[in-house]
Amino acid sequence: MFCVDRLTFDEIVGKIAPFMKDRCEKKAQNSSGSVISIRTRLAVTLRWLVGASYLDLCFSWGISTSSFFSRRGVLWPTINAIDKAFKMGFPVNDTDGLEMLADGFREHSGGIMDGCVLAINGFGVTVCSPFKNDVERRKDYRFRKSGFAVIVLAGSDVHGRFICATARHSGSTNDIVAWQDSKLCYFLEVEKGLPSKYFFIGDEAFTNTQQFLSPWPSRGLDRYKDAFNYWLSHSRQCVERSFGMLTKRWAHFIVGAL
Repeated sequence: MFCVDRLTFDEIVGKIAPFMKDRCEKKAQNSSGSVISIRTRLAVTLRWLVGASYLDLCFSWGISTSSFFSRRGVLWPTINAIDKAFKMGFPVNDTDGLEMLADGFREHSGGIMDGCVLAINGFGVTVCSPFKNDVERRKDYRFRKSGFAVIVLAGSDVHGRFICATARHSGSTNDIVAWQDSKLCYFLEVEKGLPSKYFFIGDEAFTNTQQFLSPWPSRGLDRYKDAFNYWLSHSRQCVERSFGMLTKRWAHFIVGAL
């Protein structure tokens, strides 16, 4: 029902509780008759993220439609609490964290991709057609696979767990443009970067650098280049699987900045 088991649900409740603001019990009773508990807030939020209609949720859980999407209502305060309790972020200054990520890719590739710490790829998230007042150039949001979209650029570890993500660009944006506009790219290419033994991997949409590896282009490659492309693709599929798991489990998802 919530895409998590009961023990995980209870664990999430415990972790987000410190980040949920206490509601004024007297005002809540005067408004709706009772305070909406944290468990109810989490249950409704998870159901909405799975894809349930907010109208059905409000009817089933006795919540007013006006409070569901409001800034101080049910959905957004709960999502903000989840974001604070389960933080994402690439460990740029954490040697132990980098080595843990590298160990995963090293074991997954049998020692071939030794030093890989992140697999990065872009993903087009379908959105409604934006209004003219919402964006400067509406046509920029047209996606090459039809409709309108926002480009989500994300990096995952070898287990398909998202480490960092950004959703700052319209559907017509190329992955490399979104990458070059990210804070992580600036850190890698302009600032001090990672220790020399570590690197990122991506598909042919990205450019090869000292610490970002992409496949050799064209066909008819020699055995060494072809083997390199195979093992890079073997590890890069981790981020592809992470997008698949994300869209399979959650109909609605919100990402922050890379």
